Amino acid sequence: MKIPRIVLAGTHSGVGKTTLATGLMAALNKRQRPIQGYKVGPDYIDPSYHAAATGRPSRNLDRWLLGERLLPAFLQSSQERWAVIEGVMGMFDGMSGTAGFGSTADVAKLLKAPILLIVDASSMSRSVAALVHGFKTYDPEVNLQGVILNRVKSSAQEKILRDALIELQIPVLGVLPKETSLHLPERHLGLIPVGEGGLLEGYIESLAEFIGTYLDLEQIEKIMLKAPDFPETSRADIYDYLSLDLNSSDNNEILNNSHSNTRENFDNLDKVTVAGGRESGIAKSKGSLASDFDVSNHRFRLGLAWDEAFLFYYQDALDMAAGLNCSVVPFSPLHDQSLPKDLDGIFLGGGFPELHLKELSANVSFLESLRNFAASGKPIYAECGGYMYLGKSITSFDGTELPMAGLIPMKAEMTKRLQGIGYRKGVFREDNFLGPRGTMVQGHEFHYSRVTYESEVPAVYELYKGDQADRLEGYARDNLVASYLHLNFAGQPELMQHWFSSHERRRSS
Repeated sequence: MKIPRIVLAGTHSGVGKTTLATGLMAALNKRQRPIQGYKVGPDYIDPSYHAAATGRPSRNLDRWLLGERLLPAFLQSSQERWAVIEGVMGMFDGMSGTAGFGSTADVAKLLKAPILLIVDASSMSRSVAALVHGFKTYDPEVNLQGVILNRVKSSAQEKILRDALIELQIPVLGVLPKETSLHLPERHLGLIPVGEGGLLEGYIESLAEFIGTYLDLEQIEKIMLKAPDFPETSRADIYDYLSLDLNSSDNNEILNNSHSNTRENFDNLDKVTVAGGRESGIAKSKGSLASDFDVSNHRFRLGLAWDEAFLFYYQDALDMAAGLNCSVVPFSPLHDQSLPKDLDGIFLGGGFPELHLKELSANVSFLESLRNFAASGKPIYAECGGYMYLGKSITSFDGTELPMAGLIPMKAEMTKRLQGIGYRKGVFREDNFLGPRGTMVQGHEFHYSRVTYESEVPAVYELYKGDQADRLEGYARDNLVASYLHLNFAGQPELMQHWFSSHERRRSS
């Protein structure tokens, strides 16, 4: 299997990885290359820029969230495409105390992918050689194929930098001047998502032109094409990934019935995308969420909150739903008057509800529709921002408290300090529609908010940092499971299988 590919790594956070990766995707896309974007790690926002540049949803490559399913997931989604992979933090920065597990270098080695190292050279001269030499020799298994010098101030500085790197015999594939007009704006959770405030108007085109001017695209393409082929046996790994272990004796009729249609379902995966958004204001690219997907034979209709307030989802998880005979039905808590009809379950993802509190609170007809759905006994799953929305109220950064859904007896408030960040293990404290008591999940949290409960409530998880118990987390009662923990169901398909099969059991009872 031939998959042209490249990884863009940084010496540290803030060197310009997202800008350069997005620009490279856009520039190669203009050259008619079928680009598939990827992001190492759990980030939701960077992939939205990739999608805007390529016209197809970007995907996350996270070893903690996907586990052994990372490689087959990559092989499946990159078939007949060129993969451009944006790294995370510094090239060797991974999970603490795990020798770089999950780092950009770790994922690049797993994918046998060549690496381009991005250096912020704004305040450097000959020291750049020592820096690059260290990155090249630190791990001999890393295939460092070139350097991109970013934020170079002058032609004189460029000459010094180039001369210093000659002895290393690592090609300089780009020297970019500091260009403040192409800097991506940030706020408390990182970059501002695509589509807010006309951010993308002309931006991608300008970025593609900028990258095309200052990067050696011809040489980068040659490096991508020289990436080693994957063995043909990898196709069997892809099929195993697509089959989702549906022959397991633990799965019931809905899973067995979907098995025969798995390959056909996955032929339509790019039609199940959150890259496009809705008419409500999210910037659109090719395709839109489930708009062209044939749902006539699907057994489970999953409502997905999708608008400016709720937009954090993993594409591979939506693909997993499609492979399980599920149709993804988008709705907007901001703009819709009620939920879509005939939903079998709801997924309220994370996002930025704190920026839209007045609109969310004022949409009383939708909130009533959501309460009625909960009263029907059908399952609701919520993460982070969706979890906050299900509480009694959210208090904004300026101290304004506004009522929300009231399905969970707690209040949420925004804080100026980060309240939780990092990878976590969670263990279900009781049975729920995602799995039985004792089921372990692997997720991550990142939030500038905290919740306060009125009284003791049944938590979803016993949460662990590493091997140390941390705290009880979330809320689980009857048909509602909600917490700060973000999951990627593609890494643990048994959770989604259990959800959909529990629906089938309810229907047949």
